[in-house]
Amino acid sequence: MLSLERGQTEVMAALDLGPAYLPAGLFAGPSERVLAGMKVHANTISHARLIALEDTFPRTRETIGDQKFNEHSRLFLQQPGVTARPLADIGYGFASFLEAQAEATGIADLASFEWLWLQAFHAADAPPLALADLAGMAEEELLGFELLRHPAAVISRFAPLVHELIGAEVPGLCETGAILIARPEADVLIAPATRLMAELLRIAETRTAISNLLIACGESLPGEGEYAEISMQALVALINVGALTAA
Repeated sequence: MLSLERGQTEVMAALDLGPAYLPAGLFAGPSERVLAGMKVHANTISHARLIALEDTFPRTRETIGDQKFNEHSRLFLQQPGVTARPLADIGYGFASFLEAQAEATGIADLASFEWLWLQAFHAADAPPLALADLAGMAEEELLGFELLRHPAAVISRFAPLVHELIGAEVPGLCETGAILIARPEADVLIAPATRLMAELLRIAETRTAISNLLIACGESLPGEGEYAEISMQALVALINVGALTAA
């Protein structure tokens, strides 16, 4: 008798590769009834994958229409390795797939935005750094304080279509060059981001003291006093949206 784990593996192989991969004797009953049951099961799983893609990319689906989204989804599910992923990760690579399909300008970026939003939603929890946490520190202590990027925070550049669609709900996105996605607490937050904010967040991938963070960003800015003020403004903006955590 097959173990439960091996039996599940054999069933999944048969669902993906065809009934020839289903070992004889795995199920009781006539072969035609077993095949009929497997077809029902395969249809159920296929439908669940399509629904998972719809749930992952609702804005993309709305923008290109149900029919075209369904066509792309079915073709995407035929790509190697896609059906092996759990439903929560079924959308991995969908944005790149849409780009390869030469979909309308900005659609792949819209899917990328939705994927990053979902990753932020499921990211690990971490206490967000707040300005109040830094209040009262002496200058030396403040400059030596070490930061890290919050696990749910990301800044990325997107096509104008994304800024236009999301900007209808989030003020300032239509005028900015990048978008910040963060989840400091329970809710995912969307905010405009600057190039300097993106650079600060990139440097904070590894634990970095505030002084080193500001110096690294200042190397690309003119004027010592000017860069210090601009860098600090960008740092405060990141803290205010919960994009950083204490190292």
